[in-house]
Amino acid sequence: MADRKWIEILATHADKLNAGTNEEAEYLAMLEHRATLQPLLSLARKVKDALAPVEPDPTFCENLRLGLLAAARQRLASQLGLTKSQRPVYLFRRHRKEILIGAAALGSVVSVAGIVAYWIHTRTAKAQRALPG
Repeated sequence: MADRKWIEILATHADKLNAGTNEEAEYLAMLEHRATLQPLLSLARKVKDALAPVEPDPTFCENLRLGLLAAARQRLASQLGLTKSQRPVYLFRRHRKEILIGAAALGSVVSVAGIVAYWIHTRTAKAQRALPG
């Protein structure tokens, strides 16, 4: 139980340090075992002061993202047992419904365009026959 209390005290102190406040003196005044606790709180403050926030280079982040995506694709392909020549077939099977709907829509557009072209052609032919001359 005592260990848990110490952990909570040190965690609370670390949270306060991260928030930018230092209440080390207040903790020491309130708590027992000051002789043991004071070096720990002091060490936590020194560690916090020594550490600086670090951000990775954006190029590194982008390379990491691309590498992880490539590894995921490769793992998926190996789990499915696909070779490079089989991958397009897999994509066709996966998107078969969308491809068929697109092909049907394209066929309908071509059909309507053919009807319109035929109608224009017949109107033009009738108009030329109606002209005297």
